[in-house]
Amino acid sequence: MGDNHFHPKLNKKHFLSHAECTVYSVNGLAVRNYAQPDEEFGNFATRNEFPDLIPKGEIWISEKLLLQEGVFFIANGLTRYHHKQNGAADKAYDEGLKVEQTLREKLNGVAFRDGKPHKHVPDKIYLKKYIVLPDPKGPVTVWVVDGNLVRSYYKTDYTEGGHGYVYPWVPRPEIWVENGVDHRELPFIVSHEYLERRLMRDEGIDYDTAHEICSQLEFDLRKGRGLAPLLVRRPRKLHKKDLVRLTSEEVFQYVLQKYVRKLKRSPRL
Repeated sequence: MGDNHFHPKLNKKHFLSHAECTVYSVNGLAVRNYAQPDEEFGNFATRNEFPDLIPKGEIWISEKLLLQEGVFFIANGLTRYHHKQNGAADKAYDEGLKVEQTLREKLNGVAFRDGKPHKHVPDKIYLKKYIVLPDPKGPVTVWVVDGNLVRSYYKTDYTEGGHGYVYPWVPRPEIWVENGVDHRELPFIVSHEYLERRLMRDEGIDYDTAHEICSQLEFDLRKGRGLAPLLVRRPRKLHKKDLVRLTSEEVFQYVLQKYVRKLKRSPRL
């Protein structure tokens, strides 16, 4: 599939080949804009995650992460591929994580904590304050964090963003978004994380359900649909300055009416 199907361009470039596998760097923003709500391109992906997009034997890695973390994702991806080819698909994901964790400890010199919080989050994780959202129950600070360190300390397959109602190592009044994503998609990821946090905290919705709802919500926002007219006052893409409107009661009620109730009416529930 050519670059003309993607916006922005996919920018697919050959990086290396190993046995039957070929590794490419790609524009992660382009893949996320193209993907469906139930398809999540994080740090890297294989055909297993994107059967209609990634050809057999290929591993796609986000170009923004390639230089600093590419070796970890390649080792993980090759391990997964090897297990699937040898009839052990059920073990592939976990075995890939184990290999990546081991490499991270050896090369980064960071002991893996397996989700155990620090008493105080290391200062080096925080890169910059992105925005403070005026949440009804107190301000929520959104930080851009070092994704490499977060994956090395807490969760090897962490990607894009997170908050303290899912991850105990993120302080409750904070939302983290990693530095490995394109700055243009930060408003979409923050929207996802903030509203997921609200659904879990205020409505008691479990993480899996809240995540599914907010994945659809984020997909619609990227297409200029759904919440877009409530957040953006003119026909343009969502910007950082629009995010203060996320905390309004009007927005939250729209989410409950249009997304939560729709999911509850789904035949599968």
